[in-house]
Amino acid sequence: MIRSKLQTLLWFLQRPPLYPELVRLALGQFFLGATKTEDSSEEMVSWCEERSLDTPRGLEQLIGMTRVTPLEELFPDLWQEAIQRESRCSVLMGGAGNVELLYYSAEYLQAVRVIETGVAYGWSSLAFLLSLKNRPGSQLVSTDMPYRKRNNDPYVGCVVPAEFKQNWHLIRLADRQGLPQGIQRLGEIDLCHYDSDKSYEGRMWAYPLLWQALRPGGFLISDDIGDNVAFRDFANQVQGDPLVVRKEQKYMGILVKPKGE
Repeated sequence: MIRSKLQTLLWFLQRPPLYPELVRLALGQFFLGATKTEDSSEEMVSWCEERSLDTPRGLEQLIGMTRVTPLEELFPDLWQEAIQRESRCSVLMGGAGNVELLYYSAEYLQAVRVIETGVAYGWSSLAFLLSLKNRPGSQLVSTDMPYRKRNNDPYVGCVVPAEFKQNWHLIRLADRQGLPQGIQRLGEIDLCHYDSDKSYEGRMWAYPLLWQALRPGGFLISDDIGDNVAFRDFANQVQGDPLVVRKEQKYMGILVKPKGE
């Protein structure tokens, strides 16, 4: 345990831009500790199961789409090249997730200002950029703190081809520092995708920030909402009507900001 903590400390010390996150985590260990909401996954999975839809039915309800073509069929050559780039990565990171939900949401909204938290290989980034490339002046801002002690820094976003990066700004900071910077850069946003700090506290800090920046009619999409009750609690706070989409054993939550707000 002590050795692991020392390794974590050394990892942070080698990355000065992440010192604020180190301090935040250290203070949390001393003064906050675990909360009961961290053990609420069983309760939340039950809540998700009661209302979850598969991707085709979810997109039909969300945007009226009746036929979902996988991105690997829409962009076969580009997708295969991306798979090859991932295969050359020496660090194991998160999977592709529900890229169809992200791409078709951006297409429906005709999004030009998108923000996401959490990048890993960059599959979600690629899904957004495939949509944004068709709209002049569009921009994706992504925030990502590298995996602790994994040294994956050089590989973050590795599946994104070079020609798409002109529409992409990557902020290599933790949420508490990177997310305010990203929102300031974009101003009002059309679509946001949350896939970073999965703790209850992390979500309940970030969701309101994203919601405030989101334009009326825009989408807030959050990955892995079955981990704890944060998404449910936030939906109740904003009196939203959440949509839950299940892919394999994971749940994504979507809230549409009312046009009157």
